Amino acid sequence: VSEQLDDRDRPELHRLVGTARDSATEALAELRDLSRGLRPPALDAGLADALSTLAARSVLPVEVTADLPGRPSPAIENLAYFCAAELLANAAKHAGARSCRIELASGDGTLRVRVSDDGRGGARVVPDGGLAGLAQRVRPVDGELRVVSPDGGPTAVTVVLPLRA
Repeated sequence: VSEQLDDRDRPELHRLVGTARDSATEALAELRDLSRGLRPPALDAGLADALSTLAARSVLPVEVTADLPGRPSPAIENLAYFCAAELLANAAKHAGARSCRIELASGDGTLRVRVSDDGRGGARVVPDGGLAGLAQRVRPVDGELRVVSPDGGPTAVTVVLPLRA
């Protein structure tokens, strides 16, 4: 809006528009920070149950298996849930898959979340792509994203996270 004002418009109007823009930018930054800290209520029952709930809402049939003798830290549960949700959405949107599978396992101090589908394959970690974004998200906790997706399929993406962060 301030770009549409010309020099004849009152200086006070320019100042008000600038202040409104700055306030909106700050509010958006606060909202982003807040959203990063939100914990899906489904996680209250544990990661396996939360992912089963997510799977039940999926447009694809999804089988969830879990071998988790204990619970990861809340931060790791959040991250694992987000990654699985994103990977499930990718399978539904991009893979041409008919079904998916989410496998949870822990051991040696790590949590492994494997999302596989029977789609067309060819998924790649490319700059500015969704998988690159997931890889960036898990890196700060020393996590790892592994993608196996030959052309023609199937695709399996494994997220490896420490149990505690």
